[in-house]
Amino acid sequence: MQISGDKLALSPSDLTAYLACPHLTQLEVQVARRELERPIRDDPQGDLVRQLGEEHERRYLEKLQRDGRAIVEIAIEPDWDWERAARETEAALRRGADVVYQTCFVDGEWRGFADFVERQPDGSYEAVDTKLARHGKPEHILQLCFYSEQIERVAGRQPEHLHIELGSGERESYRVLDFLAYYRRVRDRFRAAVHDRPATEPFPCGYCDSCSFLEL
Repeated sequence: MQISGDKLALSPSDLTAYLACPHLTQLEVQVARRELERPIRDDPQGDLVRQLGEEHERRYLEKLQRDGRAIVEIAIEPDWDWERAARETEAALRRGADVVYQTCFVDGEWRGFADFVERQPDGSYEAVDTKLARHGKPEHILQLCFYSEQIERVAGRQPEHLHIELGSGERESYRVLDFLAYYRRVRDRFRAAVHDRPATEPFPCGYCDSCSFLEL
């Protein structure tokens, strides 16, 4: 969660963090609005997990290349120009790119990156995220619902499926329509929490072990 201009910029990972811990969302809003300083916390395990996740993503990218897929990569660095990256993403999808890597979407206050968006045999597009997990998790599916919604906005056709490339090398696929209504309810609750800023308490949850604010 960041301030873009004078407005908050929200991401799918902010949404899934809210589902894990509503109190975390309020702390992140305070940090974004410079009302609170984020604590500095060493997290070697988290750093290792991120490194392994990046390696898994690269291996899948290399697999697509070996399979002969033509890949368009969207580079957000070095300028971190989200609007430019989103325009490049939309142009790639509208001209029928085979695979778009690091797909950038900006839609109002929302922005985020899908690992891969892949063209299907019928010409439609579907989102694919690489995850180290052995099985897909609810937060993975919620993030992919956001990307699927954005694909429909840009390409004009709702994806039928969303996909998770697991650390095992296997793929799990889910029907978008099975989760879209739930995703939209959670999204609306999250937006209300961000903008209305209700009082919350730091109840223990599964997110605590990796939380930057654990000592507050």
